[in-house]
Amino acid sequence: MKEKEDTIIERKKGGSKGLTAPTVIGLCALVLIAIMVIAAVLSSVSWGSVADIGGSSDNGALVYDVLPDSITDIEGYSSGLVMLTDTALVYLDSNGKNLSSNSHQYSQPVMVKGGSTVLLYDKGGASFRIEKNSKIYNTYTTANPITVATVDKKGNYAYVLNDDGGFQSHLYVYSYKGKKLFEWGSSQDYCISTALSDNGKNIAVSMLGVKNGEYVSKVIFFNFRSGEPVYTAEFPDCTVFRLEFLSGKNVAAFTDNGIYVIDKSGTTHKRMEYSPAEIMHSAVADKGLSAVALASHGNTKDSLLNVFDKRMNSSFILEYDSEIMNVRASDKYTAVLLGDRIETFNSKGEKIGCIEIDEKCTDAAFAGRKLFVFTVSGIYRFDTFGDYDLTELREEETTGEFLTEEKTVSEETTEETTAEETTAEEASVYEETTQNSVEETTAAATFG
Repeated sequence: MKEKEDTIIERKKGGSKGLTAPTVIGLCALVLIAIMVIAAVLSSVSWGSVADIGGSSDNGALVYDVLPDSITDIEGYSSGLVMLTDTALVYLDSNGKNLSSNSHQYSQPVMVKGGSTVLLYDKGGASFRIEKNSKIYNTYTTANPITVATVDKKGNYAYVLNDDGGFQSHLYVYSYKGKKLFEWGSSQDYCISTALSDNGKNIAVSMLGVKNGEYVSKVIFFNFRSGEPVYTAEFPDCTVFRLEFLSGKNVAAFTDNGIYVIDKSGTTHKRMEYSPAEIMHSAVADKGLSAVALASHGNTKDSLLNVFDKRMNSSFILEYDSEIMNVRASDKYTAVLLGDRIETFNSKGEKIGCIEIDEKCTDAAFAGRKLFVFTVSGIYRFDTFGDYDLTELREEETTGEFLTEEKTVSEETTEETTAEETTAEEASVYEETTQNSVEETTAAATFG
């Protein structure tokens, strides 16, 4: 029996008609008015970028105090946070107020964020959903298990099914309106990761297969208008576990033995080399910084942090004599988690903050200039710029509460003493006034 080949499945052409000229002009006018209104409001603000605004309240405030055992992932969302738990996607504003809590029943939930859109899928299951602006937009059921999925800033999404339609890996790409943009199937290789371009025209997939008795990873680049792959780049004896679009058609490939940039012709350029035993953690910000934490020669007491700019050029390197527990990156900042301490750096490698926490911190997320820190007791909010000691902050809060209670008791005691010292004359006046009031009320009732 002839084996099925890798195939691009073309979609049928056609669709709804484009917008008419009067409609386009009307929409443009509305957009222009909205821009003018926003500009007028912001003109009185001299803070610069709203996302970068920090405040005195970002000093270690506890924004989520429920035991976080069930939290599996956190990401910055607008000026707040989106959290994935075993049972729900929870959206918090910058003060920790619950904006929305959308329950799910996925056994292996995975969250992928693109702008204000979040794609939640059940890895190994047959269901996923799209959420926009913290609300459930749509829920989908697939015919076979989902291996991986992704979403871009525009809301376009892609997912790969295992053993579907005669393919080992079956890729589907849709627009945010639900229109199929692309379909492709691989008969032998297993898809590990995908990445969508910002222009909504391209997708890159990393495939794991076997060639000449050895396993090999392939990065395949597609343009939705073409019937053939634009290029295929091979990575022998390694696994490409993450893909990220850079400027234009350049793609960054994160592997277990190095980082590469693939240009539009499919040529690979090595940016960094390491062994599978050395890589510990990695973080990538969309069109921002990327960071990779290594244990030199497998020794966690001799750690390196390598930070790259948005074009994957080396920005700076840091050395530590302790284990790096995790790392997070944004468009401007990097956070290094060192057990009970977090250090923050700007894009030049200058240290801009240090947060001392007397408990284990496992994760963090940037939302503009805010840094949300996930610990064993909850989630705390800090300004990225500044040095903080959470133990001292807690003591200050406790002292403040004590003084408030003491002041309240003192005020109550003063009021009681004043009441006891009320003169007989004041009491007499009060009694006389009360008696007159009663007589007036009785007379009024009799008259009625």
